[in-house]
Amino acid sequence: MQNKTTPARISYNIGNMVFYLLRWWYGRGFGWVVEKIDQSLQNIGKTLAVKVLLKTWFAPWKQITTTTTFANFMQKAADNAVSRFVGFFVRTFMLLTALIWAIGVMLLGAVWIAIWAFIPLSFIILPILYAKGVTF
Repeated sequence: MQNKTTPARISYNIGNMVFYLLRWWYGRGFGWVVEKIDQSLQNIGKTLAVKVLLKTWFAPWKQITTTTTFANFMQKAADNAVSRFVGFFVRTFMLLTALIWAIGVMLLGAVWIAIWAFIPLSFIILPILYAKGVTF
């Protein structure tokens, strides 16, 4: 006996498919997008070693080690001050780079989330707008 699919059965399957697609899209799919944005932010912190930079922000850049005597005490103090000054500015530049990169990822992530939320709705809204003669 041959199994015949009725139009009502096909309509029911398409309705279920659309329901499950939307359920995934706004459920797990949305979570996946947020997780990818979070992973990108964590990768910025790991790549630019933000925790290490914060812990050593005022540490000397390259420690010049010499034996200290009374005669070269001022030389060593000047070397240490210059090394800390250079270290502060290099680490500050790296931290600002990480901050700017993170802000960029967050802004692009917000755009990605907005687009993600709009895509399923666009299959409903765009044909209606087209039928009304709206052009972009």
